[in-house]
Amino acid sequence: MHTASLQNLIDVEGPFVSVFLDVGDHVDLRWRAMRDQLQAMNADPYLVALAHKAIMSGVTPRGLAGRGLVVGGGRVLVDQYVPVPPSGYTARCGPLPYVLPLVDLSEPLLPHVVVQVGEHGADLRGVDPTGRPVAVASVGARRPGRRLEADELADVAEEATTLVDRLGAPLLVLAGPLAGRRSLRVALPTRYHHLVVEVEGSPDRAVLHLAGRANQDARRAVVERFRDESTRMTGRAVHGLVPVSQALTEGRVETLLLTDSLVGSQEIDGGRADEVLPLRAVECGAEIVLVGGAVRLHEDVGALLRD
Repeated sequence: MHTASLQNLIDVEGPFVSVFLDVGDHVDLRWRAMRDQLQAMNADPYLVALAHKAIMSGVTPRGLAGRGLVVGGGRVLVDQYVPVPPSGYTARCGPLPYVLPLVDLSEPLLPHVVVQVGEHGADLRGVDPTGRPVAVASVGARRPGRRLEADELADVAEEATTLVDRLGAPLLVLAGPLAGRRSLRVALPTRYHHLVVEVEGSPDRAVLHLAGRANQDARRAVVERFRDESTRMTGRAVHGLVPVSQALTEGRVETLLLTDSLVGSQEIDGGRADEVLPLRAVECGAEIVLVGGAVRLHEDVGALLRD
């Protein structure tokens, strides 16, 4: 995860309230349980009230189902929707923000364009790597009740390719009835055909599947680089709490590697390691990557250092 979106956390004094939850159906019931848990932890009532207001007044964008908030310094510092909701929920309060669940949930999507083709028109949606729609458009038949004709399909194709170019999107998803999808594909300029994926069902599910494959490839590349640097003993790969913490403090870390989204109850410099290390990664602009069991790291922590 690139940490640029978490820069608001820097230089803010605690306490903090951090919550991560499914914001689909019955979000009010989930939030009530989380609020009770926070109150039992003696969380700052004002921060809990700010989280309550944000959650209950928010409208979940289409295609997104999870949400992470970090509240501190009298305001909402982080408020991000994510494509995949957490399996349960996480509520934490303390002197430092807790962002690892957000790292786990918000692996980047592929920037993409979805075209939902119907008999009488098409809906288009451009989506950035965070999953947020950045452009929405509709193109309908010029005569009510009539199917899209060749010139109207050309309008849809032009709008779609404009969105692809604007986002630099490597994926153009065509959804809807087979005949409509095929007609639109023919209308697209040939140079865009290699970007096209046609789907029968939900385009969002197809995008998540393709993004998951891309993220696995990215994690594999990080692991292979870490192994290579470690084997060659170039000094650009370290692991263990103390060496990694020191490198983060000195601003030398390019990528922070964790073998699990929770580093257990380990502590470093008087704080929880799963809060201290990610915050230091944010402060030095390092990327955070969860590598699971793909590589053994002493004390579950490793780092690739800047050249």
